[in-house]
This record gives sequence, structure tokens and C-alpha cells, in this order.
Amino acid sequence: MELKVYDWEKFDRSKNWFLIFSLVILLVVVLSILSSNIVWWIFVFIVAWGYIFYITKINNIIKMIIWPEALQIWKIVFPYKNLSWFVLEYHTEKKKIQNIVIIDDKKVPRIYTIKDTEKNLENFVNELNWYVPMLENYEQTTMDKFIRKLKL
Repeated sequence: MELKVYDWEKFDRSKNWFLIFSLVILLVVVLSILSSNIVWWIFVFIVAWGYIFYITKINNIIKMIIWPEALQIWKIVFPYKNLSWFVLEYHTEKKKIQNIVIIDDKKVPRIYTIKDTEKNLENFVNELNWYVPMLENYEQTTMDKFIRKLKL
């Protein structure tokens, strides 16, 4: 059984988001130039360019595959004994399940945006639930909530 997902949590960002992000970076660059901190200016420019390139160009669709002994996500294999649980996240505006969150035994959440049919998702979840327990929700750290709110 397999499920198609994006290789990361995909956010829908508006043109305004990119405009505000660019203005913040521009402000930091201007302040760096005014304070004669050229190293900081170069660093911010490289990080901003890399981040914008990453979020606009990388939309790889990968597969989650359920094997009898492990869950495979792309090329990485997670034995079930190393997985604590999984959660489905519902998007209220789109009125559909948007993300699947796999949480390992170290309590690290791995969030993937679903790119498959609802029927395939239902079948996948039913089978995965035989190996890993499904929770209704999970506790996110303050930093996770902040990053997700900013759509970073």
C-alpha cells in the first residue's frame, strides 16, 4: 500500500506573503549596509535567496509505502518499533485532510502534505493503523506553531 505525498509540508503562500518576506529581508540588508556589516548582508542575501528558491522550486512528490516490517518514506525506511504514532491534520478552510504527521520514538514530527485521493488516503490510514497507532492530535512546540503560522 502506498500514498503520494509532498516531501515536506507544503504551504499555500500568497503574493503578499512573498512581498512581506522580501521587504523584511530588504530591511535587514539595508540596516546591515547602514551599520557597515557587509558579512551579515551577504549572509542574509544568500539565505534569503536559497530559501525563496527552495520554496518555489522544490515540490517533489514522493511515496510512503507500508511494508510488513517498516514504513518507507521516499528512500528512508522506518521500522515500526521506531515510530510512536501518526496524526492526520485537517485543513478547515479546504475542508479536507491536508497533512499526515509521522512521529518517531524521539518525538520528532515529520509532516507531509498529502497529494493523493481521499479513497487511497483512507485505505493507507486503515492499513498503517495496524502497525502504528493513530492519535487525534499531538502537542506542537511553541516554535513549531510559530513557524507554521508564518508558513516557513
